[in-house]
Amino acid sequence: MTDKQLARPEFMIDSWDFNTHPAQAIVDNFHERQHCWFHFQRNLPGLSDWLFTAGIPQPVIEAVLEEDTRPRFDRLTDGFILILRGVNLGEGEQQEDMVSLRLLYFKGNLYTFRKRPVASVQVVQRMLEAQQGPENLADFLLVLVDEMTNKIEQLQDLIEAEMERLEDDEQGTTAQRQRDLTMLHRRLLKLTRFVRPQLTALDRLAADAPKWFDAEWIQWLVNERDNTHRELENMEMLLEQVWMLREHLQQDVAEKMNRNTYWLSMVAGVFLPISFLTGLFGINIGGMPGVEDDRAFWMFSAALGVIAVVEFLLLRRLRFW
Repeated sequence: MTDKQLARPEFMIDSWDFNTHPAQAIVDNFHERQHCWFHFQRNLPGLSDWLFTAGIPQPVIEAVLEEDTRPRFDRLTDGFILILRGVNLGEGEQQEDMVSLRLLYFKGNLYTFRKRPVASVQVVQRMLEAQQGPENLADFLLVLVDEMTNKIEQLQDLIEAEMERLEDDEQGTTAQRQRDLTMLHRRLLKLTRFVRPQLTALDRLAADAPKWFDAEWIQWLVNERDNTHRELENMEMLLEQVWMLREHLQQDVAEKMNRNTYWLSMVAGVFLPISFLTGLFGINIGGMPGVEDDRAFWMFSAALGVIAVVEFLLLRRLRFW
């Protein structure tokens, strides 16, 4: 085997040997190892050929390298495929625009594939570099799922804080709160779009796990599955709160419009007879009473004032307000 074949290829981001604890970084002879973790940049050329050389069937390679995926679990004869989504912590990115991480457990080795950096994987890498990482591949998988769940929970805490701010009627105008609420609604929909199938994928992994892992490991996985379920329930509750707050804001706007329309109608009702009389006495034709009397204007103005007061008292007695 040539030095080029032994050296780390460009598409391989990281690789660790879990035959010992703490795990040791691998720099060569990748195809000859067992119980190892290999992490790849999936959109670089040459990866498919490398995986095929490692003994992975072509349909499996295509499944882990396909462009558009959603969280799922697929059982294989010699392992499984687990596709998860993690919070996007890239600079300038929206956190709810979740990034995909594909995991392939095949014949005792674990392969992971990414296109964009996954923060949870980076956390585990730092643990391994500090010689404090997982003891074996099964433990590695649990730590990775736990980190991804924690990142989702942290994002959810930020969304809950934003929701509390929007529920405060003293914060901003109704129009601004409605715009912020719409953005928050979109963020929650993006999260639930991936967390719901992710929960199903973890369910299926837990059901099939006895084929590869022991009972204690399965219980830890069930705990992580329950945490994901709790996060999904919290998201669904937040979506309900969004709808309730949206209805509250819409009702508030409707009440303001009704109140303003009511008062405009009242003012128009009070001034309707007065406007009629001023229009009538404003016509310039002969025969208008008071044209020759200097007191006529003041008498007419006083009459208009009396009419306005009478209308006000009448409407008040009829309980129009």
